[in-house]
Amino acid sequence: MTRITTSVLMASVIAVSGLLSACAPVIIGSAVATTAFVATDRRTVGQQVSDKEIDLKLAADMTTAFGETARINANSYDGVVLLTGDAFSEKIRGEAASIAANTTQVKSVINRLAVGPLASFSQVTSDTWLASKVKTTLFTAKDVPYGAIAVTVERDNVYLQGLVTEAEAKRITEVAASVGGVKEVYTLFQIMTPEQAQARENAARSANGLPESNPTPTGAPQSTSNVSTMGDNAPAPGQPRVEPVTAPSTPQARPL
Repeated sequence: MTRITTSVLMASVIAVSGLLSACAPVIIGSAVATTAFVATDRRTVGQQVSDKEIDLKLAADMTTAFGETARINANSYDGVVLLTGDAFSEKIRGEAASIAANTTQVKSVINRLAVGPLASFSQVTSDTWLASKVKTTLFTAKDVPYGAIAVTVERDNVYLQGLVTEAEAKRITEVAASVGGVKEVYTLFQIMTPEQAQARENAARSANGLPESNPTPTGAPQSTSNVSTMGDNAPAPGQPRVEPVTAPSTPQARPL
């Protein structure tokens, strides 16, 4: 099988797993990964449904409000909405954030909209392909809780959202930054202790009739803050820069 064919197949698997993750864990066999694991989403089922409702509503609202004067992608994870894309003016950029901030169930808004001409079709296509590469790489990487991560790519920049531990955040960021074509990596993680992560994993397994997994070793103390602070952001030689992005604590429309 050629490398291209393998990549296409993996991208297809990821697309299917994304559809399934909102309802149940995805079980991956040893043919794909070294050991079998369950790709569980650490959000509650109710929060997953809420995030999907937010995404659908904002997609419709943004199109109605701005038509072809903006290209806006809204991605909600645990109620935190990430806005990416382009707006013709600063006024549109602010209005888009306001719409998102005033949407029911939204906790906060991270406004990463760029002001200027809309991205070309070739750039959008490139972002779609790069997103599939990043997802495939994370999907097959060791020690990465794939089901707990959301990936957005905009103009070759990667945005990572998820409920992860400090150790997982570092590993996920390293893997994403290693993918060819990535310019910068922005982390929007919510950090948990290993015990909190394990409890969420087991709750998801139990809800889907699966046995609990073994507890995660406690190891070093973990941060319980809501936003990842990755420490030194200096990239390794030839690697993209990694930049933590802080979500505001309450819904608002202030550009970050």
